[in-house]
Amino acid sequence: MTGRIKVLLAFLAFAVTLAGCGVSKVKDIKVTSFGIESYTLRGLRSLEAVVALGIDNPSFEFTVTDLAGTILYNGENFASYAADSVRVAARCESVYDLKCTATLSDGVTLRNLLMLAGSGGLDGLTTDVEAKVILRNGVAKKIRVKNLDIAEMVRKQQQ
Repeated sequence: MTGRIKVLLAFLAFAVTLAGCGVSKVKDIKVTSFGIESYTLRGLRSLEAVVALGIDNPSFEFTVTDLAGTILYNGENFASYAADSVRVAARCESVYDLKCTATLSDGVTLRNLLMLAGSGGLDGLTTDVEAKVILRNGVAKKIRVKNLDIAEMVRKQQQ
């Protein structure tokens, strides 16, 4: 189960970067690394974590706020997540600490979670994510991305 938590948190790190890329149209912004600094289980249904997110930003400064999303398993709600704001500095490569939370959906049971963990893969997991990206001059844009394939995103990061 700990491995699944790490993968879900790693996805959250991807979502932050995708949100930034979607608004700025700058294809050179990249996630260079991610790792879980710490996590704390909050009961059987949720957790809080700090994700270390490496970002190479050759472009301008921006802030990602109101990051939230839903993880779906075979089209059914599986979990929801949210993250604190992160300000990405202009023209540098840095590691940012991102505080986040994740909560299993009401219909998800421990049995469902164990079945997913036992399957050994992330196939069938997708996410819908939305965030607000604010440029340094105050211009803001809310973006929404639907049906991101988590397994594919993790494969790309591992390459």
